[in-house]
Amino acid sequence: MKKAVIAGMGIQGAAIAYGLQKLGYEVLGIDISEENLRNASDILSRFGYSFTPLHGDALRLFDKIVEFAPDVFISALPFHLNYNLAEKCIENGIRYCDLGGNVGTAENIRAKAFEYGSDKSVMTDQGLAPGIANSIADIGYRSIGSADSVKIRVGGLPFDPKGTLKYGLTFNPQGLYNEYIDTCYVLRDGEKTTVEPLGDVEIINFDGLGDMEAFNTSGGIADLLDTMQAKGVKECDYKTIRFPGHVDLIRFMLFECKMDLVTFSNAVINACGFINNDQVLIYVDVNDSRSGKSWRLKSIVNHDDTFTAMQKTTGFGAAAVASILGDGVMDGKPVAGYAEVPTDEFVRNMRELLPELEIVVQ
Repeated sequence: MKKAVIAGMGIQGAAIAYGLQKLGYEVLGIDISEENLRNASDILSRFGYSFTPLHGDALRLFDKIVEFAPDVFISALPFHLNYNLAEKCIENGIRYCDLGGNVGTAENIRAKAFEYGSDKSVMTDQGLAPGIANSIADIGYRSIGSADSVKIRVGGLPFDPKGTLKYGLTFNPQGLYNEYIDTCYVLRDGEKTTVEPLGDVEIINFDGLGDMEAFNTSGGIADLLDTMQAKGVKECDYKTIRFPGHVDLIRFMLFECKMDLVTFSNAVINACGFINNDQVLIYVDVNDSRSGKSWRLKSIVNHDDTFTAMQKTTGFGAAAVASILGDGVMDGKPVAGYAEVPTDEFVRNMRELLPELEIVVQ
């Protein structure tokens, strides 16, 4: 049986552990919180699964990780803890992936992997966006063979929206602040450039929800821009989906009121709070105007009694890719990207873990 180590057994770590166990992996889960380990164990036991818990700091316990001899290591920890763990994995020949969350950290990890030159690949940014949404976009490109436009739109939203912002937190509001305030990278006319956050608002209609708004945010595109640029794509960008009116209120808070990170985070917590009854909207559009071919995925993933929609799309997606990475099919280069994720294996894993997300390969 293949083995996986998960560092961070909180909300996403538990979902990753479920996904990997369903895909046939033995799991060692590490966390500094005994409560997280207990909660994850309770969740997995509902499905007849279990994992080996290890209480403590993953970096300090790395000798035990090496002894476990994992086929893949997954970090579900805050991004600022990822580099040192990735470095340890690289130096010990352990395949590594994480949920990402910070452009600079991901770049540093990839640079370290290239410098060291291991044939056991590292893969950063394997959450939702960046993550499975980017892999889906690359599958769309491969399905039609070429494209001049690739659009990725994703939104984690309350199932029953209330309040002025019509939003609910499914992750740390500090991460939300960074998405809303940081520079956004896009492809325009085949060249990598930047656009302002919270701009370029467009309307997307979802069955059952009606018109939604999508606008520029930071971090969701990751290194997919480089891949698409190399393939000759002219336009490629990422936008966040929200209920109508949200972006104008956020602009008011950040640009007119000039809220800093702490003030903004507290305001969103007070206004919206954290939610479990959520839904995730995913829209990927790949178009080739030269051939007239196009590929599109538009899907809504809902929460259930055990997992939130964000856990399903983030944790299950990470497990789908980590399983492939652990199988060794992407060995041979220091860094693997979305283009290296084999279509058949990825789609098969996603159908096993998240059948409601219908990925059609043409």
